[in-house]
Amino acid sequence: MAVKKANASADKLSVLLEWFEENKVTFNREAIEIVSYKKTSQSKDKSNIISSNGFGIIARRDLLDDEPLVVIPKTAVLSAATSALATLLCDENIGDTLALHMAIMYEMSQGCQSPWHGYLQSLPDCADVPLLWDAESRKWLQGTDVSKWVERDEVGLKRDFDRLQDVVARNPLVFVSQNGVTWGDFTCFLKVASLASSRAFLVDVHRGSSMVPFADIFNHRTNSENVHIESEEMVCPLCGEAFGCEHINGLEQQEEEEEEADMLLEHDPDHAEDGSDDGSGWEDDSEHDHEDDSDEDEEEDPGEELPLLLDETGNPISDEAHNSQNDSVSDDHDSDDAIEEDEDDDKWVDTLDIVVFKPCKAKREVFNTYGKHGSAALLHRYGFCDTNNPFDSISLDTEHILQAFSKLVSEKRAADIGRIVELYADVLEPRHRAKCNEDENEEENEDEVEEDGSDDESGEENIPMLDDEDEDDGTEDTLVAFSIDAPGHPDLNLAALLVLGLAEEDVFAQVSESQSVFMHYFPLMRRY
Repeated sequence: MAVKKANASADKLSVLLEWFEENKVTFNREAIEIVSYKKTSQSKDKSNIISSNGFGIIARRDLLDDEPLVVIPKTAVLSAATSALATLLCDENIGDTLALHMAIMYEMSQGCQSPWHGYLQSLPDCADVPLLWDAESRKWLQGTDVSKWVERDEVGLKRDFDRLQDVVARNPLVFVSQNGVTWGDFTCFLKVASLASSRAFLVDVHRGSSMVPFADIFNHRTNSENVHIESEEMVCPLCGEAFGCEHINGLEQQEEEEEEADMLLEHDPDHAEDGSDDGSGWEDDSEHDHEDDSDEDEEEDPGEELPLLLDETGNPISDEAHNSQNDSVSDDHDSDDAIEEDEDDDKWVDTLDIVVFKPCKAKREVFNTYGKHGSAALLHRYGFCDTNNPFDSISLDTEHILQAFSKLVSEKRAADIGRIVELYADVLEPRHRAKCNEDENEEENEDEVEEDGSDDESGEENIPMLDDEDEDDGTEDTLVAFSIDAPGHPDLNLAALLVLGLAEEDVFAQVSESQSVFMHYFPLMRRY
């Protein structure tokens, strides 16, 4: 059985590598290699790859900082905007995650006819996320955040599935159940959703969350990643081009014309100051016309005629054309340089580049990061947990906090704390200690870079596995989320709330009864 799985993985990898070549997805074969099925889940070098149907990346030699490893053209990305369903999805006004799920399902249903077949055939049937666990397995999650999040997911995905059925019913010739895809099967839909959840990257404003071949082979390790993915997010939202597309050029030209028109109106010396304007916005220019005509008559004498310049066919060459020819000769070198620079920019803009962020020793697995997530969030969305995760936490409902204040202080104090939590919910945003410490370190590093004058203006940004703005770890279920963070400390909001709630009555009243005083002192308590 193990041999069959190994052979199947090897076959999938072989097809995938061919697809990479066809779609110009390149990687440094001397530096890294893609590894498929292993007999054990953890090798001697502490690499945590590799499940029976997965891949991973191994360093063939020591990897150095800033070393480029992989270049992925954006034309290879599978998204709602690049799928054959793009127009239909736009017409049906379907966006966000449902659009990506439908795009993946459709391309899978096309089998070998899909441009992404070589990539899609390499994917597992589904991700091992709790959403797809059976009832017996889910019992292990009772009372945890993951259990609540899965229940929420089921409601949202069922709503998306119902909308999908409406679209399928209106387009029966488009949505044909074939090649393992059954459009009316909720389980099939959930499996595709699990793949998108565990593998999608935010690429740019045009493509949105997308399946990015090769990038999803890198596995995650919290705070110990070796690579980052760099790309240009700000592209034209209509066509995906970064510079020079007709949409951007058209808007820029329109803006320039409007600015010029405004400037002419502002600086027109003849603009209606003498009351000659009849209110229609037009002036009688007959006098100006006569003045211009007389000036032209005075200047009509050309003096001595100059010889005409003729081209090879005997036609006269205008002064403008002659000057432009001379300028073009002198600017040939500059133009060539500009073209080369533009081509270099296009090559960079149209790709996702995977670059070494931290060195990696030879024969070790090369890791990416999916973001600063605790083990509960990793299990919920990706189907695994990471050991020694500094972002782990245990959530506490506001009700539990108020019960503690009621016992430790008084019921009145608990009621007052409840009022504060409700009134200042926007101030009490989740703040994990480990994340805050890292954010402060990043801000300090940015300040140092600015002081050194070495700020990078390349526009590159690290694109995580997920859009962090979309990953809320399920905290939207309650008004305010508090937590005990690893290794056992209350989160910053809870710590500050405990300081305030356990204070003497006069201090508590002074801070809590005045909004301006609370907004001044509470952030200080949270910080120190």
